[in-house]
Amino acid sequence: MQVFAWVSLFLAVGLLVALIVFVPRAVGALFSGVSESRSTSATVLEGTVLVQPPSTATWQGMAERSELDEGTRLRTDDRARAFLRTREGSTVLLYNDTELAVQRMRYGRFNPALQDSVLRLFQGRVQIGVALHPAALDRRISVLAGDGRLDLGEGSFRVEMEPDGAVHLSVRQGVALVWRGSRVLEAPAGRRVVLIPGGDILGPLPLERDLLRDSLLESVADGSAWSTFVVTEAGTAGTVVPGNDAIWFERQTPDGSTDRHGESGIVQDLDREVRDYVSLRLRTDVRTEHQTLSGGGTAGTEYPLMLRLTYLDVEGREQIWTTGFYYQNDAGLSVKLGHSIPAGEWITFDHPTLLHEIRPAPVRLRRIEVLGSGWEYRSAVRRVELTGY
Repeated sequence: MQVFAWVSLFLAVGLLVALIVFVPRAVGALFSGVSESRSTSATVLEGTVLVQPPSTATWQGMAERSELDEGTRLRTDDRARAFLRTREGSTVLLYNDTELAVQRMRYGRFNPALQDSVLRLFQGRVQIGVALHPAALDRRISVLAGDGRLDLGEGSFRVEMEPDGAVHLSVRQGVALVWRGSRVLEAPAGRRVVLIPGGDILGPLPLERDLLRDSLLESVADGSAWSTFVVTEAGTAGTVVPGNDAIWFERQTPDGSTDRHGESGIVQDLDREVRDYVSLRLRTDVRTEHQTLSGGGTAGTEYPLMLRLTYLDVEGREQIWTTGFYYQNDAGLSVKLGHSIPAGEWITFDHPTLLHEIRPAPVRLRRIEVLGSGWEYRSAVRRVELTGY
């Protein structure tokens, strides 16, 4: 009986110790997985932002400051922008023509390290700043875009979805993981990754990306990336003549008697937001062979070959940046916007600091034109590249 009593005592003490040690841990583990939904703060920066609350099918105008429940969708038009701030300090900037859903925003009720944040991008462009989480240094915010998933750690990221469904992730600071199915690609700072719809993951690539389609001018016609235009004040109309390796702009008469303004050129619509870009670079191969109007004309705005970039400034006003190329200025006319180049030679024009020269600064690029202009002229272009990041 004494042995039985001692054994019972030791078992009771052991059971008590086990309860004291393991029960709190079990309870803590159970409660550490408990999460709750928390709202996201939203502010209208400009224009009218539409919001679709969860479990509804209607869109409504969002107040200047709102609290968004998880499952809420937002939409901006071509004149609107919105700014979101999550509970732990991360930020999301919605640019024009963007649709985004705050799909999931769940936080640990008893465990500060627990967080499950998921956004879904349907179209447009967002700038995401992921804040450092003191209780979860490896915490990530996920962005669903197309058929891919982007896991963003602490840092700064830009995500763009093109009209064709391609998703571009630019990593300015931090590291991102890009998923498609079971495949994953790591994107470090200073690099870019592209998700091709139904295709591959491209990258890591340089941050600088092409802003023009068909930079080698392989197709110039209505319905292609480039289309033609002709403007004639009086006299003979100019022409656009696609060649084997270049596009020629011509306006000539047998006696060279034309003395009124005319233009003939190619144009590409851009409609691209560049508000937060830090670099724009323009590269092109140009050639001039004939001009009867000296320099850039009386106002310095008529050259045998010209580049024109039309854009909107921060006030929404349309602005035009122009540069031209000429080989003679016998009359000593204005060439304030021009560059003198040898006649009959191909010259590469490289302008890596275009963004710093354009004033007022651009926020949205509208279109780019390459043209011959003046009285009589013959000039050509064989490559036009506009890149930025």
